[in-house]
Order: sequence, then structure tokens, then C-alpha cells
Amino acid sequence: MAIFWLVLSFFTHTIFLYPYYTSYTYYITYPLCVFKRFYSKIPETSKYSKQYKKEYELTQEQKESIIGIMLADGFLEKGKPTYNTRLRIDHTYPDQKSYVFSLYTLFDDLIDMEPVIVVRKADPRTGKIYKSIYVRTLRFPCLNEYHFLFYKDQKKVIPLNIQDLLTPRGLAHLIMGDGFLYKGIIMLCTESFTKEEQELLINALHKNFGIKATLNKRISSSGVQSYRIRISKKSMDKLIVLVKPYFIPEMLYKLGI
Repeated sequence: MAIFWLVLSFFTHTIFLYPYYTSYTYYITYPLCVFKRFYSKIPETSKYSKQYKKEYELTQEQKESIIGIMLADGFLEKGKPTYNTRLRIDHTYPDQKSYVFSLYTLFDDLIDMEPVIVVRKADPRTGKIYKSIYVRTLRFPCLNEYHFLFYKDQKKVIPLNIQDLLTPRGLAHLIMGDGFLYKGIIMLCTESFTKEEQELLINALHKNFGIKATLNKRISSSGVQSYRIRISKKSMDKLIVLVKPYFIPEMLYKLGI
């Protein structure tokens, strides 16, 4: 027995005499526990586990919502072609705080962070300081197909099959995220997309919901021309009935309610 303890002492660079055997026993137990914990597996139900991410499937509500989110200010980040995709949501604070928190709840199964408030640098033209609130998901394989749909050559686009993808819920998220009320009509801030892409969306609005819309030309102070989508005044009542069930109460002001 004494030889056994001397051998252990040799490998730990510490020699313990017989009276300290008990002491050594406690000494060796602590690092063994830490060693075991350090190499313990992530629970299969954890959001960090490969199995959880691989098997997770978006709910129907999440699928319909993400279409509208991406037509608005949503971003799908991949990093490298071999990486899975994560969804990032970033909106003005405090105006759209409630909306971000509603999305935080909707995608809770994919998120491991609390929404974060970001203070931007002062605008050099006005000196005004802007704030935003953002949240993002972990990387999931189930989001890869949406990255494929909405990104071409690393630029966000409107999918060619948007008519097959857009639902009333998705349209509600587009308006909550990137729409505003102007003189009794809704304008969609879609100027980041090309004219042709926006025409695809206008066609989808008409074919899917019977909602008429037109392109509204804009010219910036620097002379750059772009377009936004303008909902026809005659279609406003139909639009409100269609999307109101999917609006959160704090965003109903965008419908003039």
C-alpha cells in the first residue's frame, strides 16, 4: 500500500509520507472532479448541442414570419459557406423595442441572449445620437434555406418565388418592421431592393391578396434615385383586415389604429 502512494506521489511531483495519505486522497479527488466536468458532454437538449441544432425545425409561424422579417430589416448571417446561418434582428430604439421583444419570444428556441441596446455614434450632419436594439439567434441548419433564398453574391434580394412565400403574417411583419403611415396610406421602405425585385413583390401583393400597390420614386439629396412601394388608398381597408390579426398592439399605429 505504501508503495502505491509513493508511486502516485512521484507522478504528481509531491512526496507524501504515510501520515498524510488521507490528505493526499482529498488532494487528488478535487482535480479529478474538475477534469470530469471539463470534458462533460453538452446535454442533447441544449441549444448549443449539435443534435438539437440538427433536429430543430422551424414552426409554421416562424417560417411565415421570417419571410416578412427578411423583406424588412432582417439579416441572415453565414460567415463562411460551410457555416450554418443565424438570424439577426436590429431596429430603432425605443420606437420598436416591443416589436424586437416579440420576435425574441417567437424565436426563443433558437436564441441564447437577451436583446441588446446599441448606442450609435453621433450623426455628423445633425449631431443626433441614435440607438437601436438587436437580438440574434444561434447558427442553425434550418435557416440555411432562407439564406439561399434571400442572398445572391452576398447581397440581399427578393426571391423570384416571393409569391409562393408571402402570407398575411409575413406581410404583417414587413409592415411592422419597415413600413410607415403617410397621409392615410402605408409606405414600405423597400428601396434597398432593385426596381425589378420590388415589382415582383407588388405582383405578389396583387395575386395573393388583391392588394394594389405602385412604385414611388425617390431622389436623395445626393441625387440617387430609388423606389419605395406605396399601397393604394383603395386597398388600405382590405390590407388592415388582412394583417391586423398578426400585429402586436404596440405596432398598430402603423395601420393608423
